[in-house]
Amino acid sequence: MEFKDNTPIYLQIEEVINNRIISEEYKIGEKIPSVRELSLDLGVNINTVQKSLNELVDEGILITQRGRGNFVADDLKVILKIKQELVNNIINEMYDKLSNMGLSKSEIVDAVTEFLKGRKE
Repeated sequence: MEFKDNTPIYLQIEEVINNRIISEEYKIGEKIPSVRELSLDLGVNINTVQKSLNELVDEGILITQRGRGNFVADDLKVILKIKQELVNNIINEMYDKLSNMGLSKSEIVDAVTEFLKGRKE
């Protein structure tokens, strides 16, 4: 996996795991891959993965069951919250880039509307 230079890797790993939860690759209540498996999958140090998982546990997104591993929380409110946060982050990044190009809010809305009209479902 390729990581961005301007964001700590453990935060990017959290985002990957959150995306996998939202896309239901990791389903609510299901066990996620082990630290070692994630480390190999993402090509990062085990300690970095563990730091990410600890953060996700602290946020209530994952639940650790001693001796069994980490599981996606079964609290739908938590899952919806991370989905909204990810959506907001993406829109914020897009808005910043477009406004830095000199587009006004209405021009951004128009551009997004036109883009969506041209997209196939």
